[in-house]
Amino acid sequence: MDLFNRQKLIMDKLNEQGTIKISELSKDFHVSRETIRKDIYSLEKKNSLQIVRGGATLPPSTITETRYSKRQKMYVPEKTLIAKTALSLIRDNKSIFLDYGTTTNSIAYQLNKAPVHDLTVVTDSTNVLKSLEYKASVQTILLGGGLRQSEGSLSGPLTFTSVDNIYCDIGFFGCGGIDPSFGVTNHYFDEVEVSKRMMHHCKTVVLVADHSKFEFTALYKTASLQNLDIIITDQGIKKATIDPLYSEKVKVILA
Repeated sequence: MDLFNRQKLIMDKLNEQGTIKISELSKDFHVSRETIRKDIYSLEKKNSLQIVRGGATLPPSTITETRYSKRQKMYVPEKTLIAKTALSLIRDNKSIFLDYGTTTNSIAYQLNKAPVHDLTVVTDSTNVLKSLEYKASVQTILLGGGLRQSEGSLSGPLTFTSVDNIYCDIGFFGCGGIDPSFGVTNHYFDEVEVSKRMMHHCKTVVLVADHSKFEFTALYKTASLQNLDIIITDQGIKKATIDPLYSEKVKVILA
């Protein structure tokens, strides 16, 4: 495969998935990791992508309009299994927090179909709100703040003030990446600050992340593994990735 075709396939994969990993591309294209790194550096110079640890993501100029909608179409079966597994942790008459990620919105979608009673859902996501707005047995509390329209997420001083006065039994948080050394990371600084504060206001903190998020690092740190109680991921994760790098620090549930 020549350089031009390889870089075209790299961009095709990036536009489809939103993020790419050097290790996976090396295996897919049967070339060395150093070759893939050179391709990525070349594409970054053209402003086609943004390099992050372990791979690359779409540049901010394209993320603002396309990222959330693209993520919604990625790993849908895995996110559905993760969401259904998350429901097993939710009890009636309890309060839960759902952040702005697509996997947490999958939980909201499943909640809308589930026989739950007297449940309170707190969220910083207008997408979660839309998924639950007609669910009579769920009281939905939308945190105030400034709206990032491309993500449907709320953040800023008003959001922080709301968070300071709210506590939940269990919180479900998505991520841009998770790494045993660098912990949980995400792409947007303002939303990360909301997640950080809410993690301290939830009795149980659950990270929901499909297998593509592992050993990948986004720009901003959200939490260390020690800040988590549970990780729910899918069967696509390699056992060697989970055990012992994660299982010794946090309970891992495979959906």
